[in-house]
Amino acid sequence: MPPGSQFLMKSQKFFRYVWRVDAVLILAAAGIAVFGIGSLLLEEFVARSAQVRDQRKGIPVGAAESNENLTLERAVIVSGTSVMRANLVMSREGKGFSSGGYNETRNILFIDPNQKAAHWLLPDNDHVISETTEVTDERDPMVKPVIATVVLVKPESSRSEAVNGRLLLFDSGGTKIVEVGKDVNEFHVASLVSNDITVLYERDRRFVLADFDSASLAKKAEREIDVPQLK
Repeated sequence: MPPGSQFLMKSQKFFRYVWRVDAVLILAAAGIAVFGIGSLLLEEFVARSAQVRDQRKGIPVGAAESNENLTLERAVIVSGTSVMRANLVMSREGKGFSSGGYNETRNILFIDPNQKAAHWLLPDNDHVISETTEVTDERDPMVKPVIATVVLVKPESSRSEAVNGRLLLFDSGGTKIVEVGKDVNEFHVASLVSNDITVLYERDRRFVLADFDSASLAKKAEREIDVPQLK
């Protein structure tokens, strides 16, 4: 047999092995992908099933004739206090096979161990709490107690992010509630500066900076911030 023919046969045999290995690897990758997709679908099914069980067995929070999927989330301790807090959420189904739906926070329930009755932040569930920011005392790095919380509350009837809302500031127990501003376009940041809580937000396409006493939450000052135009 000519040397060239022997080399050609060996090359063909080598490439056949390579093709077989590639086929096995492709088959294994396809199996892993199918297994991963199946696991995600199973997790979503289990999560939705658990959510349905929670809605049926959870503490009733709405009218008996209401068909809204209102559920209290697991309560958490407000850092630095003994107060417990739980979000009231509404579950909305997603559209399409791949959409898993989403939850809207409609209210916040406060549970004080020293009080017999819990109380709500809002008087109804007709609003959506779109943003929540905790103002903590960073001077205590071990605990970082919550001094106050800022939330942006928008009408439930609107799904648009462009709709304005009310900006509220409340203490760790939800007993002191003050309105930071109306017709708020967007909330940016809140922080504790010395003994004041400083809140920055947008209203009428302008920055507004408001200062509140950290103990009483009384408003101390409010001013608009000028933003120079670029040339």
